[in-house]
Amino acid sequence: MTGLVIKGSRLVTDTGIKETDLLIQGQKIAKIAPSLKTPAGAREIKADGLYTLPGIIDPHVHLELPAYNSFSEDDFYHGSAAAAAGGVTTFIDFAIPKEGQTMLERIKEKKESALGKSIIDFSFHAQLTNFNDNKLREMEEVAGYGIKSFKIFMPATEGWGVDDAGIYRSLIESVRLESLILVHAENGILADYFTGKLKKSGRVTMKDYCWARPSFIEKEANLRASLLAQEAKSPLHICHLSSAKAAKEIRKIKKEGNIIYIETCPQYLMLTDDILKEKNGYLYASCPPIRKAKDNYELWRGILENDIDTIGTDHCPFSAAKKRSPGDDFTKIPMGLPGVENSLPLFYSEGVVKRDIPIEKMVSLLSSNPAKIHGLYPQKGSLDEGTDADIVIFNPDRKVKLKAAKLHSMCDWSPYENFKVKGYPEYTISRGKVIYEKGKIIGRKGRGQFLKRKAPPYYLQ
Repeated sequence: MTGLVIKGSRLVTDTGIKETDLLIQGQKIAKIAPSLKTPAGAREIKADGLYTLPGIIDPHVHLELPAYNSFSEDDFYHGSAAAAAGGVTTFIDFAIPKEGQTMLERIKEKKESALGKSIIDFSFHAQLTNFNDNKLREMEEVAGYGIKSFKIFMPATEGWGVDDAGIYRSLIESVRLESLILVHAENGILADYFTGKLKKSGRVTMKDYCWARPSFIEKEANLRASLLAQEAKSPLHICHLSSAKAAKEIRKIKKEGNIIYIETCPQYLMLTDDILKEKNGYLYASCPPIRKAKDNYELWRGILENDIDTIGTDHCPFSAAKKRSPGDDFTKIPMGLPGVENSLPLFYSEGVVKRDIPIEKMVSLLSSNPAKIHGLYPQKGSLDEGTDADIVIFNPDRKVKLKAAKLHSMCDWSPYENFKVKGYPEYTISRGKVIYEKGKIIGRKGRGQFLKRKAPPYYLQ
């Protein structure tokens, strides 16, 4: 008999911690109990003093993304390797149709690329662009294929924007299809207006960028999207919430009983716009922008008060050279930051260690909540007998100084360069196989599986 036994760890779920052993056979968790005997031929990992966590699910990454007349740096192999090194066992990417493609055609194209490269399991969000009557038919095709989420850009980024009528009609259709609409919520008309004013006055450097996309345009768009969802009697998912103003308003709307799922990202919790004023501020061009310390504070408060549901990295890596090539002109710099490898150690160090956030809460934000919201639970995001053996063995005492040169992304810089973290993954296990072990990627290229997803919990209730 073969298999894997994890001995003596503290097993953590979103509901509690217990000291126990864990037996994996094949791709599944076979048994959870104290003092398990290791079967003949099975590998044993001694995990005394370590945590056993469900594998992290990053619901927001951009791999092999064509944008800004270029591509994001990470293909599905290098992006998934970086993810695995950070304890991520599942990611959800975005399938943005090329000109002339349907949403399903693009999903299948990206799926084929990922199947040949990814070392961890994956799924996709479909991207709604250029909304018209045909998109409703396409939504039905996509939902039937097992993709139960559709992303909408409210601003006209890269020509991807959808107007209010398209958003409302999509929300109505999503209810019929038991699917979820995700929004990038910024007022694009105002963003264009403010950017135009800055260009006329010659103020287009990164230190001016925050004036092009002030936080109230995120607040307005979130309120507008939430109202449309309320009228459509639809759940709504808000991506990468960045501002205190928006967070306060969405908190009120959620407390009125509206089903709104909120995601934020490590950069909006841990960085401030002071970084944009530095010599290399161009590296930190992102959309929405990195904001102020008061915004960090309000987002951490949202986590503590259960208003924020998930942490996604919005991993969208462009090299330093690509970021630098337009000069210090934010209207031309590729937007996006790397980060898929860092979310777990950063959140543990900054949230659990420094802010006393319960580790069970961390598990819900990074694993069980995204699994539930995106129709993967309990196959993913749990540690139950019979579920996929997607596991992180985490050392809470290991101290690491983050360095881009030591990360596994193809991106040559990190927004968290020289951050000192306490707590780091020792092993990452995907469907019963150790794919990362003490600094080394050992997972086989192309072993990742495409995941069809169920309806979000709103519909199951």
